[in-house]
Amino acid sequence: MSSVWQRWRDKTPQSEREYQQQIDPLRAAAPVPVLWLFGKTGSGKSSVIHFLTGAEQATIGEGFRPETKASRRFDFPDSTDPLMTFLDTRGLGEAAYDPIEDIAAYSQTTQLMIVTVRVSDHALVDVLEPLRRIRRATPQRPVLLVLTCLHESTGAIDLSEGIDPFDAPPASEDPAAAEPLPPIPAELQTLIDRKSEQFAGLYDHLVPVDLTRLEDGFADPEFGGRRLRQAILQYLPHAYRQSMLSLASDAQQHRSKRQRRARWQILASSSLAATAGAVPVPWVDIPVVLAIQSHLAIRLGKIYEQELTASHWAALSSAAGSRIATRMALREVLKLIPWVGMAAGAASAFAFTYALGMSWDWYFASLHQGRAPSVDKLREIFADELQRGHELWKAE
Repeated sequence: MSSVWQRWRDKTPQSEREYQQQIDPLRAAAPVPVLWLFGKTGSGKSSVIHFLTGAEQATIGEGFRPETKASRRFDFPDSTDPLMTFLDTRGLGEAAYDPIEDIAAYSQTTQLMIVTVRVSDHALVDVLEPLRRIRRATPQRPVLLVLTCLHESTGAIDLSEGIDPFDAPPASEDPAAAEPLPPIPAELQTLIDRKSEQFAGLYDHLVPVDLTRLEDGFADPEFGGRRLRQAILQYLPHAYRQSMLSLASDAQQHRSKRQRRARWQILASSSLAATAGAVPVPWVDIPVVLAIQSHLAIRLGKIYEQELTASHWAALSSAAGSRIATRMALREVLKLIPWVGMAAGAASAFAFTYALGMSWDWYFASLHQGRAPSVDKLREIFADELQRGHELWKAE
């Protein structure tokens, strides 16, 4: 197997530009999800991004760059290997906004529009008028209406304490047997009903949320976040659904900035590998998947400030051992079976890349902390993470 991994290393793209040239056709076939955030300044757009990604507010602010005259773009975690892209329309309610340029730029490139509105905001003409024009231009694109800052209309009542009054019982559960939901405060319900009327015909799904800061003192600072994530997941490609689910799971664990950055990179590469793995022609995707995985190793090494020497490459390649060749051969044979092969290829590429990334993450973290990583332990971690990768792919 050493000769296989030697060829794998030798085919590593020599530059970011070369790597981008290799994967651009993949992104054209299955583009990274682009979410168009539409709302006035202070309506909660950054809070939505922070909740979905776990990125710090400062990182989000620094990550935006101009896209059109009125809008800006944020690739998460970066523009080289993004998991998702956010477009933010600025200036609504502050100056006349003409959506013509944005309609031309985003009509065919955005999968979902998220309109954020403070539930107690009544001055919405500057949002409604351009939104009507955008909706007419691309009626097939889903629109989520996200009502924010619910606490501004609930007085002393903390909606996030106890059962969520906006929760619907599971489809498999008898509504009559389900525990009754607490009432929604009358003033808040009136405001929600009013927003529903104002935006009638302009949205597909309404989601009330209250994404607050820890210091604000609410029982759940991410109130409604789970419902928002589930609504978004309905419209994402499968590979990126799994990445968002994993991001949500990872957010529950306390990690350093370096660890979070590494995991974002692993998920981005795994999602891209899944796209390559779905190519329904046997053996066509293997060089691309290997390029993605080798690029991942290089990026992880840089995150942990480790230079990849020949001995490091040898250790990294030992993580999977002969599993790689065996699984890849089986996966390519399965591709001869229509549809089944595509699913098997995508799942396998996602799980393998995820497992490799997580085991390499442990390896580089050990080196960074001055520990000598064991090859046996590296293989053990790979086996555990391979199972985890398959579980993530199957998760809903």
